[in-house]
Amino acid sequence: MHADDTFSPPVDQVNDPVVTTFGGMGFLMILFMLLFAAMVVFVVVVAIRKWAVLRGAGIDPLTVDAQIAAKLVNSDVLKGAPAPTSVEERLARLDDLERRGVITADERATARADILRG
Repeated sequence: MHADDTFSPPVDQVNDPVVTTFGGMGFLMILFMLLFAAMVVFVVVVAIRKWAVLRGAGIDPLTVDAQIAAKLVNSDVLKGAPAPTSVEERLARLDDLERRGVITADERATARADILRG
């Protein structure tokens, strides 16, 4: 390589700020910056809309997960079936149903045998 073989860019690119700042990747860098800025704006807009919806529903946006968990824990969905009643209570309920005419004596006898069997 000779001393006079040094690289010099073409004259039209010497004063171009994009080429001198980013090299040959100027267009891609600008495109990336624009896409990044658009994504930031999108995320901010979505966050503001969610905040407004939660506030409108009476939920604190900063504690929404805890509020939803508390509502779920206190709901009937997780409480399950009621505690089993005693044999005496179940037999008394059968007697009451027969007395009111809801069930027949035969139905009462069958249900009574099932309760006593366990």
